[in-house]
Amino acid sequence: MLKVSSFSSKLPMSDQAPLVYLIYGIPNSGRRDVLFDLIDGGLEGKEQVLYFRPEGEAASPFDEQIEALDTVSIVDWKLSDATVIHDQINAAPEKIIFLAPGNCDPADAAEAIKTWTDLNGCQIARIITLVHCAFLSENSNAKAWFDACVHFSDVVLLNRREGVNNKWVKDFEIGYRKQFSPARFLMVKKGRVANPLEVLEPEARRLSLYFDELIPIEDDEFEDDEQPQDTKPDKYIERRESGQRAYPVPNIQQQR
Repeated sequence: MLKVSSFSSKLPMSDQAPLVYLIYGIPNSGRRDVLFDLIDGGLEGKEQVLYFRPEGEAASPFDEQIEALDTVSIVDWKLSDATVIHDQINAAPEKIIFLAPGNCDPADAAEAIKTWTDLNGCQIARIITLVHCAFLSENSNAKAWFDACVHFSDVVLLNRREGVNNKWVKDFEIGYRKQFSPARFLMVKKGRVANPLEVLEPEARRLSLYFDELIPIEDDEFEDDEQPQDTKPDKYIERRESGQRAYPVPNIQQQR
C-alpha cells in the first residue's frame, strides 16, 4: 500500500515490478486526451493502472472519461522540491502513469519520479513529451523548456498543429535529429496516436542516461579526455555546491 510520503511509501510486493510512465506537456496541449487514448487503446482494459493526476489543474473534458475506466485508480499529487507528494493509495497496479504538472521544471519532475520509483521498486518504462506545436511556433523562447523535456523523453508526440506550417513541424524534428536524439517523434490526430502500444512499449530511446541502471566503470580505464558519457552527471540534474541546477531550465510560465 502506498502512503502519503514518497520517502516512506512502498508498493505491495509482486512478482513483477510495475512499469512507470511520465508524461510532460503544458496546459491545453491535449495531455489528458492522449492519456485516455493510451489507457483505453493501448492497455485495452486488461491491466490495472494507477494514474497520478497533478493537483490544481483546470478541468478537461476527458477527466470524466478517464475516471469512468474500471481499471484506473486516481490519486492527486504535487511536485515539491523535486519530491513526489501524494495522498494515500490502496492499489496494486501493473502500470503507473504520472502526468507532470503543466508548469513544472522538467528536471525536478525527472528527479522526483526517479526517486519515487527507486524507493517503490518500480521500473521506468517510458518518458513521453506532448508538444503544443501552435504554442511553441509562436513562443520560441519556450523552446529551452521543451528541449529539457525531449532530453529525458523516449517518445515525442506532436499535437495541436492546427495553423502550424508543415515545414515548422518537420524542422522541429530535424533539429533534434541533428543532435542525435534517439526519441520517436509521432503525430497526434484528434487526440489519438496511430499505435498506442508503440508509445507504451518499454524500450528506452531517450538521450538522457539518468534513469538507466549502468554498470560501474573504473575511472582509470580511460584517459581524462576520454571519459564516457555514462560517467558524467546528467546536465539538467547536476547541481552546484549552492544546490542550484548547473543547467537551469527557464520557467515555462514566464514564456506564455
